[in-house]
Amino acid sequence: MTDAEPRRERKERVLHTRISRQLAEDIGRMAEDLRVPVSNLVRNVLEEVFTVVETVTDNVGELIEDVMDEAGRVRRRAAAAAPREDPPDVLGWQALILARAASCTDCAAPLARGQRAYVGVTASGASSHTLCADCLDARRRT
Repeated sequence: MTDAEPRRERKERVLHTRISRQLAEDIGRMAEDLRVPVSNLVRNVLEEVFTVVETVTDNVGELIEDVMDEAGRVRRRAAAAAPREDPPDVLGWQALILARAASCTDCAAPLARGQRAYVGVTASGASSHTLCADCLDARRRT
């Protein structure tokens, strides 16, 4: 085994960087207070910063998804609460169980296959208007 071989096996790398005199003094003081070598302090701080950044990034992504979901729910509730008039050709609303996924005509809420929904009935048959229960209730209140 040559002198170069143990160096190749080493997984750690050395990083050189320039820092201000004040930062070097602050780091040195902190390392002395903690009784650890400066290099260990710097390595630990960098590792912790990257861990925190990853955690914050993941949490922000989840938070944005939650906010978007809640905004969609609020939009659908607001649309359902807004007074709507029945289309002039609709004679009434017939309850049914959906055979395929659809969306509410009023609030755009997704309606899953097997879910109860209401279809507008005209003199010539079923219309293209489909409502969720909340939107039907909102129409009944007007």
